[in-house]
Amino acid sequence: MDPILTSLPPSLLAYVEVQLSNDEVSSDEEMLDDFVANGLTEEQARQALTYRDLYLNNIYLDGFTPITAADAPLHFNPYTRQFEPD
Repeated sequence: MDPILTSLPPSLLAYVEVQLSNDEVSSDEEMLDDFVANGLTEEQARQALTYRDLYLNNIYLDGFTPITAADAPLHFNPYTRQFEPD
């Protein structure tokens, strides 16, 4: 797991991952402010934003995301219909 985000409770981590996966319209600064307003430190919020492109461009298997399984994330390949390593 990402060492900067490891202290986040599961519910807050889930919130962060949902936002990273689905919010295509907010700017990075808006997302940063939202993350801080919802309980992340500024350092944690900035670290979470480094994953934004990965989450917007891929569908990850729950528990095998870039944040939760940094060494072995699994993304969905629509051509093979399988989850594959990044």
